[in-house]
Amino acid sequence: MSGAAEPAAFGVAATTGPVGVARRSAGPVRLLAGLLAAALAVTLGVAAAWPIYQTPRVWAVAGVALVLGSVVAWVRERWRLRPLVVVAVLLALFALSVVPVAVPQSFPAGFARGLLDGLAAVALGWKQLLTLSLPVGGYRTVLVPLYVVMLVAVLLIVVLAQRPGRRAAFAAIPMLAPVAFGTVFGASQLSEPLRLGPLTVVAPRELGVWLAAAGLAAVWVAWVSGADRRAALRLGRAGGGRRGSRWLRGFAGAAILAISLLAGLVIAPALDAGARTVPRDSVDPELVILDRPSPLAAYRGAKRDDTLDRPLFAVSGDRGLPPRLRIAVLDEYDGVDFHVSGAEAGRFTRFPSGEALARPSRVTVEVDAGYAGIWAPTARLGSPPDFSGPRAEALSDGFYVNRETGAAIAVPRGDADGGLRDGDVYAAEMETAEAEAEIGEPRSAAPLIDLEAAPELARWIERQQQGDDASGLLTLVERLRERGYLSHSLSEADGGRAWLDRLSAEYGTRFEPSAGGHSLVRVEELFEQLNTQQAAAGERPRPGMLVAAVGDDEQFATAAALVARALGYDSRVVLGVRTDGAGVPGVPACSEVCTGEHLAAWVEVRGDLGAWVPLDVTPQVEQPPQRLEEGEQLPEFPTTPEERDAQEVDPPAGLGEQGGSESGDAEDLALSWLWPLLRAAGLVAATVALLLIPALFLPLAKRRRARRRHALPDPELRALGAWEEMLDRARDAGVRLPAGTTRRETAEVLGTPPAVWAAHAVDRAVFSPDSIGEEDAEMVWRAAREDAAQRRAALGRWARLRAAYSLRSYGIGRGRREAPRPESETI
Repeated sequence: MSGAAEPAAFGVAATTGPVGVARRSAGPVRLLAGLLAAALAVTLGVAAAWPIYQTPRVWAVAGVALVLGSVVAWVRERWRLRPLVVVAVLLALFALSVVPVAVPQSFPAGFARGLLDGLAAVALGWKQLLTLSLPVGGYRTVLVPLYVVMLVAVLLIVVLAQRPGRRAAFAAIPMLAPVAFGTVFGASQLSEPLRLGPLTVVAPRELGVWLAAAGLAAVWVAWVSGADRRAALRLGRAGGGRRGSRWLRGFAGAAILAISLLAGLVIAPALDAGARTVPRDSVDPELVILDRPSPLAAYRGAKRDDTLDRPLFAVSGDRGLPPRLRIAVLDEYDGVDFHVSGAEAGRFTRFPSGEALARPSRVTVEVDAGYAGIWAPTARLGSPPDFSGPRAEALSDGFYVNRETGAAIAVPRGDADGGLRDGDVYAAEMETAEAEAEIGEPRSAAPLIDLEAAPELARWIERQQQGDDASGLLTLVERLRERGYLSHSLSEADGGRAWLDRLSAEYGTRFEPSAGGHSLVRVEELFEQLNTQQAAAGERPRPGMLVAAVGDDEQFATAAALVARALGYDSRVVLGVRTDGAGVPGVPACSEVCTGEHLAAWVEVRGDLGAWVPLDVTPQVEQPPQRLEEGEQLPEFPTTPEERDAQEVDPPAGLGEQGGSESGDAEDLALSWLWPLLRAAGLVAATVALLLIPALFLPLAKRRRARRRHALPDPELRALGAWEEMLDRARDAGVRLPAGTTRRETAEVLGTPPAVWAAHAVDRAVFSPDSIGEEDAEMVWRAAREDAAQRRAALGRWARLRAAYSLRSYGIGRGRREAPRPESETI
């Protein structure tokens, strides 16, 4: 008895009798069924992951994963390998295949380097995949997570499919893994709703993929649950009495499908029609440009004699050049300058893949000695740039794009200076076709600026008697250009005449002084000139009589952007260069080497159609301003007085004016001392005023900087702003901050309890998965103020005065060991 019972106790009886014979005969069937189910699951996984990658390489990854996973599962079943041996075989096959399958672009750097990157991506690739903007294509190692999921899913499906009894039903769980991968790592934007008469299906693509996956799992469970009994009945030629159970199992499988479909139709309308919450939304990094000086404010520096012909960068394309190369896109105006906001325009993400281009060209940009900074000149990108040179890898890792504005930056890690510099080269597919889009109607019925703060601008718009539609906007911008006059300097002093000499030789341009800056006060002065001239010209002026505003792209881009906002249009200022003959009089286009002479600014406006449309704003250079008094009329045929060379000479000694009276001479002598005295007093007063300007400006500028940091919309950014404010106040107080240290190490140098606490709080805000709250951000600001108060209390009166007017927080006067000002923060 014991001998008969012993085999049954160890499962031998399971292989005897009709059911055991059925299982042995069903082995190949189960294997084939498992392979088929794995192939279907992988196909559905590709469909779910396609919006993430949008590259045919995902099919290669899926195919290799299907073959290798199936082979390992068959080998495991054939030779009864232990689990540890199966894992070792799987790892060996993964190591041999990961480079050619998922990281083929690393072959030029060597198989070993690619293998290290692929193995590292098994642990780190998931986060990288979440922090990239979609689609990611085949960027670096982003295909490794998909390869891992599909390889493991296929292995588990085929292994579990061959398990005896109902344990094979558990293979339905890994069948859902590839589809779950595409959902978890996908975008928050859903597919467009599908309308079928009165029925609206929300997210049809996502719903269809999940219903297909659920159907596959349901069919598998229904088939496996009755497989043994069906085989036993066939072998035993069971009677028809079992037919009811067969129909029952078929009905159960159909019921699972029906329930899945019904659940999808019920739950889907509850989803938001446009978006859903996915992990990407909470960990997508935002590289925000903080406290950088406005690139538009440095525009005139490129027009000086020593920079006008200095090469900035060379550009070439195998199929032509883009009509415009964008350097910086500035969307926020605070009445002082145009700069990058902390909203959408200031958020930069990695650029793993581009988009389809109408007329692509492989454009190469070679940075020259005259250019330095984080802004990368680009047009609309169809592919990530390929960097070359000694810093190629660092620049590639630190390349970010704002898909909303099209601006790009390069912030290499480990480089204290940051940005591009002489010798850096990159090439990418760029769009060369001119954008053709209509502006449409205003996006807002009300002005997007406070017209009470700009009365001259409002007055000028009202006088033009134009509508607030696209035609009216284009007319206003064109009149602004026609009634303006180009000037890059305030005086004809040495060092600023080269631009004038060139324009004078080509267009007859003469010098007219214009102040720099693009503050609201400066722009209001420009519109005041236009209003005064139009009033003086009368009712029917000739076109040339209305020329009055003097400035360059810096002022006119700001003016045109404000005009657009006054009409209800969105606007932004773009700094860049025009290429391939697309220049305007006064600012030529560059074809090979772009210099300071080619640097330009224009505006982009957006109406209700949603497209950004570029508008040139450079003023004309041929008709100089004609100063009129109100009611004065210029001659219909004006003449130009002949200029003769004449030299001033002193009259001969002893000769004077004939007929002068003695009383007049005595009066002149009596008053001759007054003019030098008044002149000297005026010079002294002007000198004192110039010396007082920094005393008035610096504290206000620092206070404004602190307010901007404190007003950032995101609590995490406000906490970072408080930390930067603490460091700036410490620098101004004379504290030397070492380069390349962590926040906690920097806090030890600061040496105050508030600084130590703030360093821990900011690190927690940046690196913790939990977001920081409003209250925590305010506590960091209180710590910054307390640190400043403790530092100020330890200083003497003169030391506090020096700190108030120190420029060290602006990067001026720092020592060699001190870190340069951070150009950006990565969050």
